[in-house]
Amino acid sequence: MNWRQQLERQWYSGGACSALLRPLGALYCAAAGWRRWRARPSPGVLPSIVVGNLNVGGSAKTPVSIALLHHLQVNGWNPAAISRGYGARPPQEPYAVCSDDLPAHAGDEPLLLRAVAPVYLSRRRHTGIVAAAAAGHDIVVLDDGFQHLALRPSISLLLLQGERPFGNGCCLPAGPLREGKSALQAADALLCDPAAAASPELIGVSRPLFRYAQQVTRLHSLFDPLQELPLTALQQRRVHAVTGIARPERLQRTLESLGAAVILHAFPDHHVFRQRDLAHLPAPLVMTSKDAVKCAGLSDLPEIWVLEIGIHWEPAFSDWLDRRLAQWRKAP
Repeated sequence: MNWRQQLERQWYSGGACSALLRPLGALYCAAAGWRRWRARPSPGVLPSIVVGNLNVGGSAKTPVSIALLHHLQVNGWNPAAISRGYGARPPQEPYAVCSDDLPAHAGDEPLLLRAVAPVYLSRRRHTGIVAAAAAGHDIVVLDDGFQHLALRPSISLLLLQGERPFGNGCCLPAGPLREGKSALQAADALLCDPAAAASPELIGVSRPLFRYAQQVTRLHSLFDPLQELPLTALQQRRVHAVTGIARPERLQRTLESLGAAVILHAFPDHHVFRQRDLAHLPAPLVMTSKDAVKCAGLSDLPEIWVLEIGIHWEPAFSDWLDRRLAQWRKAP
C-alpha cells in the first residue's frame, strides 16, 4: 500500500497523518466555499443535468449518467453527454467523441458514455453545450460537473455512497471532501446508495433524497461481447480482478458477493493498460466496463471477462425528475 492509499484509508478510519493535515483541510474548505459564494454562473443554451459528488474518487457518476441518458431517450428526449474528459487529449475543444477513439485520446469514461449517446469533450462546459445544441440535441447530461461553477445547471444531482458518505468530514488533504457539507444546499436532490441513505449523517438534510443501487447486469467476454457467462459461473471460482478505478475494493466485494474467490490487482484510477500489465496474469481475469474500454486495442491477452454494472433507482426519483424536466419540454 503506497502513501496515498494509506492517507485515503485514514480519511475514513482515522490516523495521525490525516489529523496533522486538518489545518490545510480547513483552508481548502474555506477556499472552496469562497469560490462557490463568489461564482456568477449562467445557464447553458440547453437544459442540463449535472451529476456530481463531494468526495474525491469514484461514486458511480458514470453509471448514473448512463442511466440518465437511457431514461431521457426512453422519454422522448435527444440527449448528449458533456465531459471534461479526464486524461483525454482531444485535437480541439469541443470534440465529438467517436466510438473508435482510443482511451488516451478521448478518456475512458467518455468512451463508456459514447456507447449510449453522443459525447462532447470540453473543459468549458458552455462550449460543449453549444456544440450539442448545434448538432440537434435538446438536453445534456454533465458527468462530474458539480464543481464547475461557471454553469448554472437546470438540475443538479449529488451522489452519496457508503456508511460514512462524508468520510471524516474534512476537506482535502485531511479528508475526502472537495467542498464542505454546506455545498449540499447547491444540489436539487441527493441520490444515495442504501448505506448512505441509512447514515445518521444525513438526518435533517433539507434536500430531496432518493435511493439507488448498483446491480450486476451481465458478464461477457472482452473479445466477444455477445459471449456471456451466467453470474453463477463465478461461484467457488478463483478469479483475478484487474482494475484501474478509484475504489478497487468495490469490485472485489461485488465479485465476492457472487461467490468468487478474488485475487485483486489494483492499478491507479484511469490507468491506461498495456500488454505487460495483463499478459503475465493467469486466467480468468475479470474487470469493469471502464477498464475494458482501455484494453480493446490490446492483443494476445488471457481469458478476460467484463462485469457490467447497472443503476436502479426508486420510482419516486423518476417521477421527481420528469416533473422537473416538464418545464423544458418543447411542445410538438
